[in-house]
Amino acid sequence: MARQLCEVYPLKEIVRAAASVVAVRSGLCALGRAWFPKNGAVIFYGHRVTGDDEGYLDGLRPEWLDEQLAYLTRHYEVISLARLLRCYEERQPVPARSVVLTFDDGFRDNLLRGLPVLQRHGVTATVFVVTGCAASGELPWPQRLGCLFQQTDRAGLTVRLGDDGASPVELALGTPAERRRAYLRVKEFLTRQPRGVRDSWLARLSRELGVEAPRDRMLSWDDLRALQAAGWEIGAHTVSHPWLARIPPAEAREEMERSRADLRTHLGVERPSFCFPAGSHTPALMAAAKNLGFRSAFQPNPPQRVNTLENSHPFALGRMGLPNAPARQLEAELDGPLPLLRRLWRRPGNG
Repeated sequence: MARQLCEVYPLKEIVRAAASVVAVRSGLCALGRAWFPKNGAVIFYGHRVTGDDEGYLDGLRPEWLDEQLAYLTRHYEVISLARLLRCYEERQPVPARSVVLTFDDGFRDNLLRGLPVLQRHGVTATVFVVTGCAASGELPWPQRLGCLFQQTDRAGLTVRLGDDGASPVELALGTPAERRRAYLRVKEFLTRQPRGVRDSWLARLSRELGVEAPRDRMLSWDDLRALQAAGWEIGAHTVSHPWLARIPPAEAREEMERSRADLRTHLGVERPSFCFPAGSHTPALMAAAKNLGFRSAFQPNPPQRVNTLENSHPFALGRMGLPNAPARQLEAELDGPLPLLRRLWRRPGNG
């Protein structure tokens, strides 16, 4: 039985789930809330609101999101990103024990499944949109690539993964594990390619793998206007979701600038916040975000989990992910011992 469980769930996920149950039922999380209150804002992010992993991007089940929001609204004040940013701009204290909700990429399930859950709890969120996907309906390229490998029935594929005409590489595709490994290998290569090369690869792989990725998964401009009407904020997430630090600087800047122009044209958003895809940025790109007129941006892997006037600013905000799990894991992550246990595990000498 244990072996079968490990084949479905990675060992670290099993350990995390078990530790969460212990932390919640033992009262450690309740003690954490009382003894270590959050004197600022915790910003959460998610992607898809669904129960599958299409394109190798796990979704957060709507029932789990419902549980998590029930926990957050019971113990925290959920505020908008705009309200948080006004605190920085007006030098007013960030509300203690506050939470901001964000979603990346602009998947249509945010509207179909996420919006009803958030409305049930009386809260809103910010969605960071890949504007090219809003226009075309195509998935962001990493999920599009994932669908091609995830759904193919080919047994193998030969590719050249190198800018210098490297020798052909044989990728086995016979099992789900082999397909995922092949996907990750090609994905790593494509993160370093300009948009034209990346798009050409995706078109060729679609033909060779015999798969067409779905084109009805993303929020359209009309969908985004509906979210705006429901009180959601819309932010920019580039035009085509590149790893900005890995492509030519001029192309990276164009991705940022065009995404802001798209939001102004289609939604009337004049000064959106910006989110770097996969957190990929450089100091020059962070400065560009400010110079291009964006209102804020996030700092990947920040030292702080709780944002205050003292430890951050609009272009150094920290976020943490909403776990694709029941609310007890969120509780253990936010108010319990999981972050401490993780730091101890990662200390030198622990493997």
